[in-house]
Parts: sequence; C-alpha cells; structure tokens
Amino acid sequence: MTQARDEYPVTTAWYVVGLLTAVYIVSFIDRQILSLLIEPIRQEMGLSDFQMSWIGPPAFAICFLFFGLVFGNLADRFGRLRLIALGLALWCGMTAACAFAETALEMFVARMGVGVGEAVLTPCALSLISDMFARDKVGKPIGVYSSGVALGSSLAFILGGALILWLERGDHDPFYFFGISTTWRETFLLVGLPGLLLLPLLLWAKEPARRERLTDIHTISFFQTAQFLSKNRRVYIPLFFGKSAFNLIAYAHFWIVPMFARTWGWSPARTGAIWGTTLLLSGLTGVLIGGWLSDYWYRNGRKEAAIRTMWLALLITIPLHAVAPLMPSGELAIALFIPALVAAGAGSSAGSTATMLVTPNEYRGQMIALSLLIASGLGQFLGPTTVAGLTDFIFADPKALRYSLSLAVFSFSIVAFLILSSGLKRYTTTVTELEERLGKKP
Repeated sequence: MTQARDEYPVTTAWYVVGLLTAVYIVSFIDRQILSLLIEPIRQEMGLSDFQMSWIGPPAFAICFLFFGLVFGNLADRFGRLRLIALGLALWCGMTAACAFAETALEMFVARMGVGVGEAVLTPCALSLISDMFARDKVGKPIGVYSSGVALGSSLAFILGGALILWLERGDHDPFYFFGISTTWRETFLLVGLPGLLLLPLLLWAKEPARRERLTDIHTISFFQTAQFLSKNRRVYIPLFFGKSAFNLIAYAHFWIVPMFARTWGWSPARTGAIWGTTLLLSGLTGVLIGGWLSDYWYRNGRKEAAIRTMWLALLITIPLHAVAPLMPSGELAIALFIPALVAAGAGSSAGSTATMLVTPNEYRGQMIALSLLIASGLGQFLGPTTVAGLTDFIFADPKALRYSLSLAVFSFSIVAFLILSSGLKRYTTTVTELEERLGKKP
C-alpha cells in the first residue's frame, strides 16, 4: 500500500481527513441551525424579513471573512491542527451564547463570534489535505472534506427539527438552571456544546510536513500574497467569482424554511426533515462526484479538470434552481432541487480542488482565505439579503419569497458563470507552468 507521503501513512492521512470532516460538519450545524429558528426569533424580537436577514449569514460573514485573512496567514506559518482546535472552541461557545441574546444586537454579536471561530477551519483544513496527498489524488479527500457542508447543513435541519419537536412536545426543560425555557434558546445550547468533544482529537493528531513550496521562505506577508494575486489575477478572479455562485445558492437557502411555509404551508419540522434529507443525499453525492471527476480528468491529462467541473456544474445548477421555487407544489420543487444540489455540490468541491492545484504551498492558506473573502463573502451578504430585499421592497408581499429566491440566484449565478468561463484557458496554462517549476525545484 502506498503512502500519502513518505513520513505520513495513507491510513493516518485519511484519519485526519475524517476528523477534519467531522469538525466541518459541526461548523455547518452551528452555522445553519439559525435557519430553522427564523420565525420564533423574528417574532420575539419584532424584526422584519430584511432585518432578520442581517442576523443570519451577514452577521456571521463580517468576522468570518475578515479573520479568514488573518487565519489564512497563520495557517501558512504555524500548526494548523491547533489553530483549528482554537477556532472550534470559540465557535461552539458563541453558538451556545446565542441562547442568551435578548436583543437583535446581542444576537448579531454572538453570530459574529461564530464567524470568528469558523474562519480558521477551511484555510487550515485544505492546506493540511494538500500536504497529505499527491496532486492527482487530492480531489477525493477534498471531496470527502467538502461533504461536511452537505452533512452539516442536512443535520442542522434533521436534528434541529427533531430537537424542536422534542422540546415542544415533551415536558423537557434541560436548561432551567440557566433560566432558559424558550425552545429556540434551548436549541442553540443543545447544538453548540457537543462540538467541544472533538477538541482532544484535534490536539492529539499529527501535523503533516509541508510540501510543494516554490521558495524556502516560511513567512509570506500579506503584501507578498497581494503581489502573487495581482500577477495571477486572470486565474484567481474567474475562479473566485465562479465559486461565489455556489456560495450564493447555499446562503440564499437561509429562506428555505419560510419559503416552504409561506408557499405550500409546510411546517418547520416537515421542511427540516425533507430538506435536510435532500441536502444530505444530494450534497453528499455531489461533492464526491466533484472530487472523483476532478481526479479522473486530471489523471487523463486535463490540467483544467477541477475548474471545468465547476463550469459544467453551474451549467446544470442555474436553470434547475431558478425553476424549482416556481413549482406548483413543494414535492415538485424538491424534485428539481435534488439534481440542482447534486451539481452544486460537485462544483463546490471542485472549486476547492482547483484552488489548491493552482497555488504553491506557501500561499495556500491565504489564497483560500481570499477565496472565502470573495466567494463566500458575496454569497453570504448577497444571498439572504437580496432575497429578503426583493420580498420586502420590490414584491412587497411575504408570499412572494419564492419569486425572490428564484430571481436572486439566477441573476447573480449567470454573471458568475460568465466570469468563470473567461478564465478557463488561462487556468490550464498556469497549472502547467506551476508543475514545471515544481518539477525543476531541487
């Protein structure tokens, strides 16, 4: 059996991938649980859809994106597993802190804290994975790691819905000693605290050595990264904007539970179970397909395999997602969302692989952070707020939420698709040049 690298056995590498995936699942449960609790929070705090949208992904994103740059720089310099452990402790604690928020501002600040903690994870995780696997085999483990999005998001709906039913139907008051008995507050505590159990495993895991560096410089400044980005802007700008489409789709789904309730009369529990299962099966299938397809095409000489997979995924996702919310029944909407989510999962996974393959090791943490700043930033700010803004200010009808979701996603995704298309040729050239330079390095 071959090893992922000489000093890092493949079995250990896959153990670390599994651990990172488990942490990623926890992060998305904590990130997405708010979607199930929109209506009770909004009603208790007296907020409009547009106001509530800012407590969602934008509050999280403000710190997630800014601190992502900081942690991306640290990921290129220090022990990545310990950085992830620090982030995990912070975001789990801040998720639990949401239970004690009395005002919209306090909830906003708590969600910002979740964003600070989670900012450390992906730059460190992808950097770790790229050091444990060969270039023609990195797509699959990145796909497995990316499955944390689907697994975490789906479990947020499935487990979150089950927790809400359990708390509402039974005589349960697990946090009475904190003076908390409101269902949505109890849910934050029950979701946030268990993730801390993964801390010892992160602290015990072995850090892999770094490889595929073009220089012997171990401390890359923000200025040097900016120079590198400017020099390769014809590659990274299309790549990051292409990735933004998948993020916008994901964060526009902040409004899925209210949309199904207002359009087809589905309860939060029913939507949580069905949508969660849909995310689980479709998203998991998609990210694994994206990783496999990227590796398969790459081994067959297609240097642009990963970015081409992104392009194909958007071609499938955009029309399906635009039509799904307009269906006459929730069941038909789900039927169209399934292939749309499979394709989106494949494209999202391939996007991470594409970034790793075109980036030298010494820049990977910071380039992933920049990717999150642009791609995830656009998605988290524009996804939920544009949908809410169209509903409140253009359609002026809460039941028009489905039209807002369809229009917002379609408009932005088309622009992202065109920008991505402009960079396909240059990406192929840049990957080839990088591999030639790495091959000549003694």
